[in-house]
Amino acid sequence: MKKSLFILSCLFVGVCLNSCSLDEPSYGKTTSESYYQNDTEIEQALTGAYLQLRTTWNEYALNHYFIGDCSTDDALKGGNGDGDRSEVRDLSDFTVYTTNGEVGRRWEILYRLVNRCNDVIYYAPKAQGDKELLARYVLEAKALRAFGYYCLVTSFGDVPLITEPKLPSEVLTIPRSSSEEVYKQIIQDLEDASDLPAKNEYAEADVYRVTRGFAKTMLAKTYMFRGDFVSAETVLHDIVEVDKDYELLDNYGWNWFPEYENSSESIFELPNKVYDKNIGTGTNVPHFFTSRTSIGYDGYGFHVPTKDLYDAFDPDDPRITYIFTQTGDQYVGDENPQNNSDSETGFHDYKMTVPTKDKVGFDNWMISYNIRMIRYSDVLLLYAEALNENNKPGEALIYLNKVRARARQTPAQDPRRIKQAYIPVVTANTLKDIDVTDKTQLREIIWHERRCELAMEGWRRDDLIRQKRFGEVMRAYAEKYNTSKGRNFDDGRDYLLPIPQGERDKTNNILTQNPGY
Repeated sequence: MKKSLFILSCLFVGVCLNSCSLDEPSYGKTTSESYYQNDTEIEQALTGAYLQLRTTWNEYALNHYFIGDCSTDDALKGGNGDGDRSEVRDLSDFTVYTTNGEVGRRWEILYRLVNRCNDVIYYAPKAQGDKELLARYVLEAKALRAFGYYCLVTSFGDVPLITEPKLPSEVLTIPRSSSEEVYKQIIQDLEDASDLPAKNEYAEADVYRVTRGFAKTMLAKTYMFRGDFVSAETVLHDIVEVDKDYELLDNYGWNWFPEYENSSESIFELPNKVYDKNIGTGTNVPHFFTSRTSIGYDGYGFHVPTKDLYDAFDPDDPRITYIFTQTGDQYVGDENPQNNSDSETGFHDYKMTVPTKDKVGFDNWMISYNIRMIRYSDVLLLYAEALNENNKPGEALIYLNKVRARARQTPAQDPRRIKQAYIPVVTANTLKDIDVTDKTQLREIIWHERRCELAMEGWRRDDLIRQKRFGEVMRAYAEKYNTSKGRNFDDGRDYLLPIPQGERDKTNNILTQNPGY
């Protein structure tokens, strides 16, 4: 895809007009037997699948961050008071109604992704054209479908399992499948998709397609979420020690520099490059997370890093520079420094701050900025965690310390800023290698390292759930800061989101509700 992203919006419109019904359930769709006849039409259908994650005004990344971070101890909702995006506040306070808009958006986007993938998987084997290419399209669709179902099952538990195109009338009769059935399908899809090309094997025009590394990473995440550390270790060993498709960048901060888009560290990245300002590409997610009061930015001020997250870092950790923006920071090309007076904590999200000079010629709703969804450091820390759980602490330390070494070698001063309010003072004692081998202690250290390394990247909720300490952490947060955030967490309810009531209504309540809602 790369420069071919130039025409993705047009392709997406064509695919949607051919296969969407306005009154269909968001997890079912109609299809046309006469359309998916050749490899060109199958590629357009696959393009439609990719685009479900980056539809303007309905971008999955925005939902990923709102639910993945703002419902945790890492981020506050932000915005302009409690009433601004109140559905995110409810997620943060665990007072979620079954009509919550953000919850419904997650369900809708992910099932539309699944639906488009089902079209490709079902019709491609019968289509005319390059059979090798068509086979690859099927594997890409399986990888994307597995991602969709992973995000669904880890959010909602039992969900309808639909693996081929269905009419709306048929979909309305399909109940929720057990989580075990859904996980079985995810694992099968990802095992199949592990035969995809490696990251460096795609042609330049296709560099943003899903790869074998993405499939294996999602497979490892699936095993980790289920507590199957033995299987997770096997897959992670393949990624790290056999395939070797990825490597850490020398500088932690480079991960968010425009010149390092789709870098050696990037496993899954949503491309939003703008090649022509008259074509509707780009992303508006950074605008949602930018300071409301910084001159020239005028964002919405959501996704605010908490003080608790800031205090989790050692004061000399260079990663602080590339996670938090503070009042007084000034980016190269800006006439004024950042003003974070709108932020309850004084912080904003560095990883989603696009300096003014990088937006010249475009408006705030068409920002040329790729969303980094999964990085290799995530894999290394998962590998360290799996090894430790499998009683191999010595090996676990190798991968944990690789991540820490890269962090301490990162320059504490950001070259993209001409003024920096806080510069960590790096010494010989900064982020020293860990030598702890006690399993329980090392587990806590690895979990802490994941929090720091992956801060504000939308995976905190996922981690807290699979570590079975979501409620413990959130109730402790509420008590520590005397706040409503986390206070209402109910272990019997809040590990899952509610099934959207609108979807239940469409099925005449064939879809059952999760406990406590």
